[in-house]
Amino acid sequence: MFYRFCFQIKLVVLFFAVLFQLFFVNGVSAQMVLVTGWEVDETQAERKTTIFTAFKAGSVEADRAGLDTFFDKYYFARWTRPENTGSVQQTFVKEFLSQDLRDATGNAREYLLTKSFNTLKKMAADNNVTPTARYNAILTIGQLAQREPAGRGNPPTPYAQALPYLVGEFQKKENPKFIQLGSLIGIVRFAEIGITDEVLKNTTIPNLFIEIIESGKPKENGNKEDQEMTDWFRSHALDGLGALKSVGANGQVVKVLFEVIENNQETIEIRTHAAKNFGDLFFADSEKTLTDQQYQQIGNILIALMKTTIESQLQMVTQLRDKARVTKGEIVANISAMPTTVIEPEFALLTPEQQLEITGAVQCIKSNILNVTYGMRGTRLTGKIDAGVLSKLSAEDPITAKINSTVKLVTPLFKVLDEGPPEELNKQRVTAMDSMGSEMSPSASGSGSRTKPRDDKPQLKVNFTAIRDALQKISDELSVIISGSGV
Repeated sequence: MFYRFCFQIKLVVLFFAVLFQLFFVNGVSAQMVLVTGWEVDETQAERKTTIFTAFKAGSVEADRAGLDTFFDKYYFARWTRPENTGSVQQTFVKEFLSQDLRDATGNAREYLLTKSFNTLKKMAADNNVTPTARYNAILTIGQLAQREPAGRGNPPTPYAQALPYLVGEFQKKENPKFIQLGSLIGIVRFAEIGITDEVLKNTTIPNLFIEIIESGKPKENGNKEDQEMTDWFRSHALDGLGALKSVGANGQVVKVLFEVIENNQETIEIRTHAAKNFGDLFFADSEKTLTDQQYQQIGNILIALMKTTIESQLQMVTQLRDKARVTKGEIVANISAMPTTVIEPEFALLTPEQQLEITGAVQCIKSNILNVTYGMRGTRLTGKIDAGVLSKLSAEDPITAKINSTVKLVTPLFKVLDEGPPEELNKQRVTAMDSMGSEMSPSASGSGSRTKPRDDKPQLKVNFTAIRDALQKISDELSVIISGSGV
């Protein structure tokens, strides 16, 4: 649906999407794929408590062969069994990362890191184990930590050997999409918490991210579903560029972001995602890395993107509202001359489908607008800032005034989305609806299906009309700001 990118997609959903592509788009029937998994020796289970108690104290058994057997024949082997598919991520991976590896110290931790890295590499490459196990194996490699966080707010020290491996696996064109995706997620994590190798940090990794973004540009008349999957990869690559916090050699990263933002064939989600990364590039940057003119150009393009984003969301909401009106049948024709607020009931009286669409639309609007705002001035809508392009512009710069005026529009818009339209408008709408009296049939208030508000779940207070009116207002105000007459 139109707001698909605005929800946080669960890994299991994405996994089945890439698995479908692997099996069917590539012409391979799922029934032809036979996975058996590795042999599991359940008698090894009784050793688990003893082994990890010793690991917590930093002690490793002298019998390394016996220890290897425990991990090869039981601990990691469990991940590969088809009957354990539902337990891999929520039980086995969670147990390993948040308990067993976290608690291991000293020589025991070194052993466990080496053993898990080598075993999980083997698992990720094995066609005889479930795709779930393979995907989680490579995801887990990307989360291996040499040392746990020193304290709250401090990142862990990543397992350095994992990064070259992840880069290599991503670049193997013969690898299935889910292995490439797992590799990319791990690479982005390294970019977020720190890469010590200068060549990888300054050349290999940024070039990899840029290649993903540029090679995935939308093609005219291209397949939308294929592009959606490609854009999921590209969104991770955009996050990676932002995490590196570098404009790149000769401003290469800025150029790439510009191209994405200005390409009207891109989805608005990808364009605003690119905009967000300007906020990351300039985060806590003590020196200007671009010219004043370049920062001004970025400011202008973000203001223009905000206008485009609002118009895109306005069009989306208008289409949904029209769709809702059509479902009311003849009642629309009878009251088409009445104010539009009369036609659409309040949120609580809409059908479940319409409530879901409004909820998705609100999330989509907020997500896209906040992305652009972050590029402008970080997470702070007011007060002192240390991120975003505004942190690089002087207070006297005319673009500074335009950005500040643009950002001031966000709070009242979100207030309407969260709390509904101003009270006086609500009163006018209720009065108008009451005046309809018996002319309003059940079908006019949600096609005969009403949903009572749940006490344990906050209800939205907007309908399509209220959202549309709020977006139209901000669009008009942005036109004034862009022209310069409203600053």
